[in-house]
Amino acid sequence: MADGHGPRAAPSCGPAEVGALAEAAFAGASKVEAAASLWRPGTELAAVHARTAAGESVVLSETLGDLVSEALRAAELTGGAYSPAVGALVESYDLRGKGRWPSGAETRRAVELARPEGVRYDPATRTLRLDPGVRLDLDGIAKGFALDRAAAVLRSLGVDDALLNFGGQLIVVGPPRGAPARVALVGSPFDPGAPVLSVRIRDGSLSTSANTERLRLVAGREAGHLLDPRTGDLVCLDGSVTVHSPSAAMADALSTAWAVEGPEAFRRSDPGSALRRAGARGFRSGRAGAARARP
Repeated sequence: MADGHGPRAAPSCGPAEVGALAEAAFAGASKVEAAASLWRPGTELAAVHARTAAGESVVLSETLGDLVSEALRAAELTGGAYSPAVGALVESYDLRGKGRWPSGAETRRAVELARPEGVRYDPATRTLRLDPGVRLDLDGIAKGFALDRAAAVLRSLGVDDALLNFGGQLIVVGPPRGAPARVALVGSPFDPGAPVLSVRIRDGSLSTSANTERLRLVAGREAGHLLDPRTGDLVCLDGSVTVHSPSAAMADALSTAWAVEGPEAFRRSDPGSALRRAGARGFRSGRAGAARARP
């Protein structure tokens, strides 16, 4: 994704001030990685899994607790097409390693463990208990959540015009009333240099999901990274799905969920749906290059 104006924060600031603001925003986002990453050792989530595997309940930090709450909300809004409990399913396909094809029995067991109902979280006390065998995997929402935290830091410091880009997902702070909205360009999933979608953003986020960037061969068969938690199947998405939402966490989770569900997801997001009331809009891009807005 690209922005028509280029990234900037607090345009009245000098380079030193902008650098300090960027550092503060990054520190806010880093707390999320330290809490929820499964790509590095020693995170809070790794410790949580060690304790819940022994049947314990765990009191989460404010950061991880808020992230789990948001993930469960996304699971409810999407009917389980997004689930924070997909850890066992991700492991069955070895998606963080070289990849493998699980047996039918393994897949059925992993699907049972991927149900959001296996995550029992009390936000009032920040207490988490996981059903036996359930493992959290928050990669489908953590990047967006980190962007929300970074943007909140900037707003608290008086910034009213900024753009942040974490690995292709954008969040825009402002611009203030009277200034033009940011313009984000989304590249084709088949030719990233060719834009297929232009979206005007003010105080919102844009997230795109596609299989094309992470396709690989596993035992001679093509495998992506998108999983349907309800069936255990890898999803074959011909194109990409982009979601525009006021919440970067929700944009992140919904772009994955709508990619998993396909056209049915867009039909369910009619004007009166909870998804629309949450401010989310979806777009789909295909080989023809045209992006179509969905209800």
